[in-house]
Formats: sequence, C-alpha cells, structure tokens
Amino acid sequence: MRLSRQEVIAHIERAEELYKANLYMHLQPHIRAIQDNSEAIEDRYADLARYYRIYMLYLGAYEEMNIEVLQSYLVGLENINHVEASDYEYVCSHYKQCDESVYQKAVMLYPYNDTLHLHYALKLQFENRFNEAILILKYVLECYPGLTEARLLLWDIESAQLEHLCTSTEDADCYELLDLASATHNKTVLKGLQLDERLDQASHNLARIQVDLWERKASENQKQWVSEWRLLELNLTTRILLADYAKSFMKYDMVSQILSAPSEPKFPEEVYSTFEDYQAYMQALANSGWQLAQHQYVLIGNSSYYFSKNKKTIEICVERGLALNPNNPILLVLKAKSFFFNLNYQETGQAYHEAYRNGLRMSEYLFYLLEVNSRIESWQGILDIVVQFHRRKTPTLKTLFFQARALVKLGRFDEAHDVINEALNDFPLPPHSYAPWLYNLRMIIHKHNQNFTAFFEDMYSEINFYEIGDSDYCSTMNMCVEALIEMGDYKEAHKYAIYNYEQEQLAPELYTVFQWICFYDYLPKPDDLPAVSAEDLIDQPTTFLEYRNNGFMHWMLGDNTAASTNLQMASTLATNKAYYLKLALSCANEGFGDIEPAITLCETIQSQVPQAQDWKLGYDYANLLHQEQRYHESYEAFEKLLQNYPDYSFFQFEKDEYHVLLKVLKEASKGIGHIEDYTKYNAMFLSKDQPAENAILEHLEIATSTCNDDLFLRHNLLERVCKLDIEFENNELETLKEIKSRIRNAYFA
Repeated sequence: MRLSRQEVIAHIERAEELYKANLYMHLQPHIRAIQDNSEAIEDRYADLARYYRIYMLYLGAYEEMNIEVLQSYLVGLENINHVEASDYEYVCSHYKQCDESVYQKAVMLYPYNDTLHLHYALKLQFENRFNEAILILKYVLECYPGLTEARLLLWDIESAQLEHLCTSTEDADCYELLDLASATHNKTVLKGLQLDERLDQASHNLARIQVDLWERKASENQKQWVSEWRLLELNLTTRILLADYAKSFMKYDMVSQILSAPSEPKFPEEVYSTFEDYQAYMQALANSGWQLAQHQYVLIGNSSYYFSKNKKTIEICVERGLALNPNNPILLVLKAKSFFFNLNYQETGQAYHEAYRNGLRMSEYLFYLLEVNSRIESWQGILDIVVQFHRRKTPTLKTLFFQARALVKLGRFDEAHDVINEALNDFPLPPHSYAPWLYNLRMIIHKHNQNFTAFFEDMYSEINFYEIGDSDYCSTMNMCVEALIEMGDYKEAHKYAIYNYEQEQLAPELYTVFQWICFYDYLPKPDDLPAVSAEDLIDQPTTFLEYRNNGFMHWMLGDNTAASTNLQMASTLATNKAYYLKLALSCANEGFGDIEPAITLCETIQSQVPQAQDWKLGYDYANLLHQEQRYHESYEAFEKLLQNYPDYSFFQFEKDEYHVLLKVLKEASKGIGHIEDYTKYNAMFLSKDQPAENAILEHLEIATSTCNDDLFLRHNLLERVCKLDIEFENNELETLKEIKSRIRNAYFA
C-alpha cells in the first residue's frame, strides 16, 4: 500500500526525533518507508530536502559509511537548489574519505565559513599537504583571529612541516624554516639558523633575539633592548615580536619605542572563478596586513594609555583601528579605556558591553567592569560582579581583592577579613600581584579593631613586596603614622613621619599631625617644616581629617577650648572614637579655663565608650570633680577608683607629703564632713619617720577639735610640733605645758 505525502512527512518527522534522541537503531523502518514512497514528495523540494538530510545523517550514524552515497545525496540537494552550508559541513567532516572537490566547491561557496575551512585543513594535514593547510588556516585566522581551534591546529601543522623540512635530505628554504621556527618557538632550529649564512642580517637578528627572549629574564631583555637591539636592523616581524613580549610584562615604555603607525592594509578583490583563483585570494588576504594593523593599533594605544598618557594617540588608534574593523573586541576595549581615561564612565561601560557582544570573554568583561565600578565607588556593584564571576569561574586573587576592598568600603569588616584570609592562604603570592594590597586591606581592618599587633605584622608582610623608599612603601609608612598616633606612641610615629617627610612622601593630611607630634612631645622638627598659623585652619570642617587637623592646629595655637571641641567632633567620625575623646580630654585639661567641659568629656567617655575606661580616666574625672569642690561626687569617684584599680592606685604614687591620691581623698573627706575618714587619710601621712609639717599640724587641729580629752594624743602631736622649725601662732608651747601638768596631776601625782 502506497503512503500519502502526509504519511511520508510523518515518517520524516519521527526519524528526525529519533536521530536527535540518538536512537539510531529505530531509524531503519522509517527510512525504508520514506525511500519506498519518495515519489509522494518529489514535487515538494522542501520536503525532499528534509528526506535527503535525514538519510545523510542516517548514513553517518554507523561506522561502515558509504561516502559515495553520502556525496550523491549532497549532489541531490544541489540539484534541487536546497543545499546549505551545514550540509557541506556534515559531509566535509568525514575528511579522510570525502573527495577534495567537495571541499573546493564548499569553501568557494562559503568563503567565510570557518568550519568548512577547518575541515579542509584537517584533510590536507591528513594527506601531509602542510603548506596548503597552513595557507587555509592563516586565511581563517585573518578573518577570525579569536578562533582558538584554528590557532592550535596551525601550530600542529607548522610543527609537522618544520619537522618534515628538518629531516628531509633536500635543502630547505632558510626563510621558510625561520618562519616556521618563529611561529612554533622552536629554539633548537632558531639556534641553528643563527649560523645560516643564507639569511640576511635582519633575519639573523630575528633568530638571535627570539632565543634570547625565551631564555633570559625580562629585566635582562629590557636592558638588551636599550643597549643593543634598538640600534639593529629589525624587520616588522621582529618588532611585533618584541612589542608583544614587552606588552606581556606591562613594559609599555618599551612598546612605544618599538612600534610606529602601521601601514594601510591592502585588500585583494574578492573575484575568483576557479579554485586556483580562490587560493590566490586567500594568500592575498592572509598577507593583507588587516589583522596586523589592528594589532599594532591596540599595542600603540595601550602603550599610550599605560605609559605616555597621550589621550590624542589613544583616540587616533581607536578611530583608525575601528575603521578597519568596527567589531574588533580588543579595539572596542581600547575605546572603553579612552573613555575611562577621560573619566566618562557611562560611555566606558557601554563600550565594554559592545566589546562583550562582539566576542570579548565573559571573564575579561567582568574584570573590566570591576575597574569601572571601583572608579565610581559602586561597592555593591563590585560585589554583584564578583558573584557573577565566581558562578562561572574559580576565584582569583584579583576578584578576591576587589571583593574584600568593596566589603571594607561598606564597613563589612568581618566578611572582608574572611575573604582576605582565603586569598592570602589559598593562593600563590608572586612579587607582582594583589598580595600587598590584600595585606594593606587587612591592616585597615586591624586598625579599625585596634589590633595594632596584627596591624604591624601585616605591615612587615606588605613592605616585603616593595622597594624601600618607593611610593607604595611610603604610603604604608603613612598608614603606620596614623596607627602609632592612635596607639599614643608619638616618638615612634615621629620616626616614621620624619622618614616620609625626608622622602617627600608624607601625606598632605599628615603634615599637621607631624607638627603636633613635634609640639606635644618636644621632638625635633625639620627646619623647613613651616610653623602653624591661623590661616592654616579649615573653615567649616566636615570630615574626620578636617576636624582632627583643626583640633591639632588650635592646640598648637594655644586655643585649647576650640582644640578640644574639634577633637570631640573628630571622634564622632573616627573609627577609634575613644582615642580622640581622650585626646580632647587631655587638651581640655591642659587649658586654664572652665573645668566643667572636661568633666562632661569624662562622663561622655564613660557612657559612650565604656571599654576605654582605665585608671587615668577615673583619676582625671575624680580630680576634676574635686577641683570643682563637688566633694561628694569626687569622694565616690575616688572610692570607685580604689576598688577598681587597687594595686595601681597604691603603687602609682610615692607615700610622702606629695602623695596626690591621699591628698585629694583627705580633702574630699573633709569637704563632705567625713571626719573619721579625714582623720584616717591624714594619719597615713604620719606613717613616715619624718612626716610632713602640714600633716602634723592638720592632725593636731583634728585632735584639738574632735579629741580634746585625749591628752596623750594631743601631747604627742604638740611635742612633734614644738620640735619643728616654725613660728608658732596658737600658743602651742603654753598648751603643751598645760597638758603636761594635767597628765602629771592625773596620772603621776
């Protein structure tokens, strides 16, 4: 029974489904049904083409494939004018069996189909026709420079051709050998070519320079460029080689010396009727210099961006390079950098996006966006980009650095600390990497947490990556000045500050700090460091640095009230609030004005930063209350001080007439009427072999007023008083005689 057209089409559709599902064993009945009833669709070429294609796929699904039959169906598609590039691609993929005529016809029909050309190159490689294969691949790479498969295959074929020429009994062309050895980095052949007298001088130079590049350090090669290579006769191949090498080490100063503007590409006419004509066209396009000119514009433009900072040169390279190929993603990246250079960040992002749409790798695209978001300080944007990157690729030192930096800027220090630890513990840390910046970020976290021991441990790790005295080294020393100030180690801070000052690397905001250190601790001040004047004060300060520096300047100018006020304001914006509040208190205590603001400061510290309380703060507070004659509060504060810091309180002062703590306790007890405590504290001054005169006189006054009946106490005190070399004012001698008489009459009569 014959099948209708719709039934045949149903078999075709089912066969296509089975093929997609890799169920090849179930194809046969459907293929037979279509073959037996093919006349039902002969008048509908679109349906017939579907049949031819599924049958071609059916044939290729088995190892025992009849290439003649497969090619006949391809001819069938040609005859009904329904052949497509994918049909040629499928047939040509069987490069060991397929006829060469099929390839020649296919590549001429589709001159920009990279898959067809790759299949043809594989066939030519299989047949050891290396030169023809090399031509095909160079043509493909001129059209598609980012095609990794073509580049790898070209390297394999060039290596095979080089080996063939080297092992052949016939003399090989020395220039062909040089081209192949250069392309494959074959140092053995290159060393041999240095002795080949057939090469001209420029080619000799190319061979020798390549060997040196691969065998010596980058710093040695740069010296060699300066001392010798730049004076030699160099062809364009050598110059591009040197420029690429310099660019890989970010030595863009060298790139600018090596390259000049490229020549205009010479495009061949796209006219050919035979395969020989097409080969000539491919050769001409491969030699046109189209990709080479674009590459030179990229190198020169990046040299200007990273080294000379010449905006005009960058713009010219972008304009001329994109005129050659408006879809070149690397030139579009250079275009983005030109916008970035001009601080036009919106256009920068759009250019990077355009580069990504035209083939820029996702990882590079995200890296560039990190830099843009960093410049505009979009910290959350950076975190979002890092998340996207880590979903696609494993973390790198760079992505972890950007992530940590964004977290630090957002004040998420614990998260940042974890990221930094991961980066520094799990990755190698070469000399030129993000490692020192990661250490620097962790120093910021340690300073915020007042963990100064860890801060300086990381500081020593960071500076190992720098040359002593360079800008990065001095920048870290500036951080150390800030840390040492907050540690209260002004002498050490002075050492770091004077070093940076002598190197002309002291941060501008630290000049006032340096002046204050010299003023406060009487430390040496450089002769050329100007004195502070009222003109240096910042009008209407708003930032931490402005308030802090205004505070130091007012202090040095003798206005302690303004200095203390500014330091208090600085404390509200500082990461180390306690230090600046205490500094404001010290400044207030040095003044001779109202005591009340200093008392308020003490109470502010106790309430807002209770962890900062110590013996000195407690003593200052109690003493200030005492000076204000607020004896009840003062006495309570001193008692609290004794309870909280008993050892420090007793050993802080000498036990003599100048014992400040005992003196204020005694006076406070007297002020609030605690005569018993007043007597006790004063008696402590009498514990010395030679007690102070005032202590004896005060105790005599106590005894006279409160213990008048204790004749022996009064007698002993008066005996001591009468031996003192003082002028008596209260009839002490008569009183002593009277007490002696009363004691004699009462106890010894």
